[in-house]
Amino acid sequence: MNESICLYIANFIYKFGGTESYTANLIEALQNINSQFKITVITEHFKNTKKLTVKELADRTNNAYGTKISSSNFYIEYILSTDKKSRLDYFLFEKKLQKITKKYDIFFYCSRGLLTGKAKTNIAIIHFPMDKKESFPAYQKFKLLKPIAKITDNNFKNSYSYFIPNSNFTAYWLKEKWQIPESKIKVLYPPVTIVEGKYNKIPYSIFISSRIEKSKKIEELIQAYTKSEFLSQNCTLTIAGSIKNEAPEYKDYLTKLNPKVNFIFEPDRNQIEELYKTSVVFWHAKGYKESNPYNMEHFGITTVEAMSAGCIPVVINKAGQKEIVTDECGFKWDTTQELVSNTEYIFSHPQEAKLLSANSIKRSKIFSKENYTIQMNSFINSLNNEDK
Repeated sequence: MNESICLYIANFIYKFGGTESYTANLIEALQNINSQFKITVITEHFKNTKKLTVKELADRTNNAYGTKISSSNFYIEYILSTDKKSRLDYFLFEKKLQKITKKYDIFFYCSRGLLTGKAKTNIAIIHFPMDKKESFPAYQKFKLLKPIAKITDNNFKNSYSYFIPNSNFTAYWLKEKWQIPESKIKVLYPPVTIVEGKYNKIPYSIFISSRIEKSKKIEELIQAYTKSEFLSQNCTLTIAGSIKNEAPEYKDYLTKLNPKVNFIFEPDRNQIEELYKTSVVFWHAKGYKESNPYNMEHFGITTVEAMSAGCIPVVINKAGQKEIVTDECGFKWDTTQELVSNTEYIFSHPQEAKLLSANSIKRSKIFSKENYTIQMNSFINSLNNEDK
């Protein structure tokens, strides 16, 4: 089984984020499944910028995401492109992508968007499904363009042998938006790096690990903490994450909401892991007061990371969070009053908290890299069986 496998990930040498992290872990999993796989990353290269060598890309990716990608049997195919593509640019880019992927046994489409490949087997990783192109305002406004949009939508839907959503929540919306048959959908939870080492929990500690932006509902969590006499007087609240994409005024606003709240901006991985290990409770609120599924947490990697270090999750009762947290390991809430009462309950019942913490660690292993690799191996074996 010496498959040739290619993956497309947009701007892989220029961007760092969740999509890129998933792709890095997918590459690592494929190498662990079979070291003889020939794995090629296809990505953009912008004019007048440096192309990374295979070793440079592997080293940088490993440093960024904690992976152990080997540069052996690992390759890069660059497509000269621009950061902002016109419709013509996208058309020409897709033709180049299809020409490259035609040489491979398996193609993984790891980015958002509607590009397609031409490998023997084509697989789309779905972080959350885009709307159909024919629903875009531009195509609604100009009726003559609508047939073009329909062709693009049908090509995307029909070009892929399988779609791999990151949760049952995402799978539901993939079927709703695109009418993809169940037989072409294989849910695989994202590979999560389990936090290793000894835990030294600081009593009455609450932790939030998140990009610090409005969609994550940080303001609402601070307000809930502040309004609770018990929490604000007895508990610490620490919030760690990147705030690069927000205006300076937002940072100032958040830090002034409650001076007792401890912020750690732009933390490194070691700082995050230490906070997981020392915190008792983990909060998550993305999707609060939201009805659009796009604005919810489609899975929730930080929740699993926190659980793996023994944090007790107290998370919103929506979207991917509902699939991660069970009654045996934590709490799900619909209102901030429930968030507060659940958290107060944990700190008031230390023996039950110990059991919840132990169950959180146990539950987190379902979402580990190792389990993801086992499931991906089974999936690839099933593809080979189809070819026989």
